[in-house]
Amino acid sequence: MLKLNIRQKIIIGIIIFAICFGCLGLLSYMNTVQLENEVQLIERSDDLSSLILEIRRIEKNYLLYHDPALFTLGLDYLNRTEKLLQELMGAFRKKKIKGHGKRLEKNLVIYKKLLQEIARTADESLKQDNSLSIKLREVGQNLVEHSKAISNFERDNILDINRTLRSNLFISMFGIAAVIMTLVGFFSSHILKPLRQVQQATEDISQGTFKALTIKNSHDEIQQVFAALNSMVEQLLKRRRQLVQAQKLSSIGTLASGIAHQLNNPLNNISTSCQILEERTKGKDELADKMMHNIMQETMRSRDIVKGLLEFSREREYSPGPIEIDKIVQSAVSLVSSQVPSNINLVLNLPENIFVFADRRKLQEAFINLLINAIQAIGTDQGQIEVSLSADKENTTINISDTGPGIPPETQERIFDPFFSTKEVGQGTGLGLYIVYGIIEKHQGNIRVRSNPGQGTKFLITLPLDQEHKA
Repeated sequence: MLKLNIRQKIIIGIIIFAICFGCLGLLSYMNTVQLENEVQLIERSDDLSSLILEIRRIEKNYLLYHDPALFTLGLDYLNRTEKLLQELMGAFRKKKIKGHGKRLEKNLVIYKKLLQEIARTADESLKQDNSLSIKLREVGQNLVEHSKAISNFERDNILDINRTLRSNLFISMFGIAAVIMTLVGFFSSHILKPLRQVQQATEDISQGTFKALTIKNSHDEIQQVFAALNSMVEQLLKRRRQLVQAQKLSSIGTLASGIAHQLNNPLNNISTSCQILEERTKGKDELADKMMHNIMQETMRSRDIVKGLLEFSREREYSPGPIEIDKIVQSAVSLVSSQVPSNINLVLNLPENIFVFADRRKLQEAFINLLINAIQAIGTDQGQIEVSLSADKENTTINISDTGPGIPPETQERIFDPFFSTKEVGQGTGLGLYIVYGIIEKHQGNIRVRSNPGQGTKFLITLPLDQEHKA
């Protein structure tokens, strides 16, 4: 089924409106022309009636005085009447009028013959009541009746046309009202109502709540606005989650700094006390030696956690500058190359001359963390780590992907949280990706993860290009 948008519907509505009112206008024009013709026809019909009445007047005088001049005048009027009647017969449309016209033609012929016959009779004693005179009067009376009937029918036609014009006017007014009501209903349901929905949706968004708008017809411009609004709100919600994440990380960083300072001294005392006690009891009690060794390992692990917190939260001097991003990546790869086992193939695709304005040491730390995570994700299985660079007019994208087991969707939402780790106890602090996230945010970039279980993991880092080195 063909779906039309609002613009197409309005155009079709205008075309239908124009056709309907064009037809009404044409019909009214035709009725007006017909009325004008009927008025002219009734005038000529009245002329016909006047001629016949004049013939009857001449008939009366001729029968009284038998004046040859009157006979000649009567014939002249009869000829004029026949000629006018012939013209009118071509203009008559209705059967009844044509019928009266044909009978009138016949009676005119009979009347002329009677009149001529009376004129040939030279009998001075011819009376008005003889058979020819009586028949002449009867035929003359028929002429009058038929001419009047024609005039009456034509007047009735004029009244019919007038009634038709009034009916057309009423239909036009009703049609205009119907079209206006249709347009009001259309604009109300297809434009005003959706706009009110958009207004309500924006108010809901301002209050922090939003329900996705239902899209009924993707070809409709208003429905396309709905789709754009839904997409915008989805992006707003995504940005809000990122903002909450950034605020959470900032708050935790401040809190972690204080906790790390508080924990550092007790951990040093525990470590020192453990070393002293271990030296005194070493070799005397196997269980005590084992417990002391465990205490020392857990103390060192706690110290690593504290060190990571201090490293992240410490406000050190931020020293950005224009640097080639491929050089930083290569440096990070060199530092972790000794930790890459033989079962992992490391592939680099690093085009040169891509400059960013960044702190070299911090970006290197971020890449090292991501590479170590990729190595640990693959483990002892055969796999591959690929690092590639690409750039557009504004940004560069660093792609670090591995062929490891992937990350479940529920885990992806938490991988940048501090102390969150899927590794076994003692295998990680859960701060690596947390630190990476903070470094990338510091450089006004963003980091995102794409992963499916069993299909590996891909980290995409986007950083703005250095303005002075843009192509």
